[in-house]
Amino acid sequence: MQRGLTRGVQGCGYARGSMTPPSAAPAARTALPRLRNFHHQVLDALGARIVGGGYAEGEQLPTESQLAESFGASRLIIREAMKSLAAKGLVSIRPRTGTHVLPRGEWNLFDPAVLGWHAERPFDRQLIADLMELRQAIEPLAARLAAERATSDEIAAIRQACDAMASAARRSDYIEADLRFHRAVVQACGNPFMVQLATALSAVWKMSFQASSGGWGPDAQAMALHQRLSDAIESRDAPAAQAAVLSLIDRATARIDGSAVDRSR
Repeated sequence: MQRGLTRGVQGCGYARGSMTPPSAAPAARTALPRLRNFHHQVLDALGARIVGGGYAEGEQLPTESQLAESFGASRLIIREAMKSLAAKGLVSIRPRTGTHVLPRGEWNLFDPAVLGWHAERPFDRQLIADLMELRQAIEPLAARLAAERATSDEIAAIRQACDAMASAARRSDYIEADLRFHRAVVQACGNPFMVQLATALSAVWKMSFQASSGGWGPDAQAMALHQRLSDAIESRDAPAAQAAVLSLIDRATARIDGSAVDRSR
């Protein structure tokens, strides 16, 4: 019988029910209720372990039958999970030679699940720095173009997201509104290639926003900067919009650095 998984297993930060790590010898298991999303739970366990270093680059994963036994899952579910990992660039599946972990340079870092597995690891200053550099490369130009090209409906969407941030009473609501705000700015830039990037950037934004809002509470400076960016786009002031988004990214970086110091104490 297939079983549910719970957080915290050896080697990847997960202890999923009575599941043993896939590299360990199978032990007696307690049957748990069958879940409809069991495929996603197996995928999540394996993906988190790979990203967390439980399986090294180039290492061969246990066989399909070994993984099926370890997870208490069917071989079909294991096979589908492996296909999903391959689609995310984490593993290579080859007949006869088995499944191997690919180099990190081949992982799809824009995939929300891959970024989510990174977020579950201990704070990675370099990863966050890389994400901020990406934001600095894309968002200032998008904001400048949005100020020049945004339609009235797109300006309204930016304003509504900004208002939702100001009225958010919970951290989750604030992050969701923050995502909508930055997505709306990029979507208003009028460049179809950059607009498509908004979908990929959503995972990047979410990870950086979660890192920068760790100590949840009012951040008047950040809110004022969002308001300044919204006003600049509405007033068609392209230089002001570009400056505002750069200040926003700098503010987020400072908040993340402060949170990192707190974690180290």
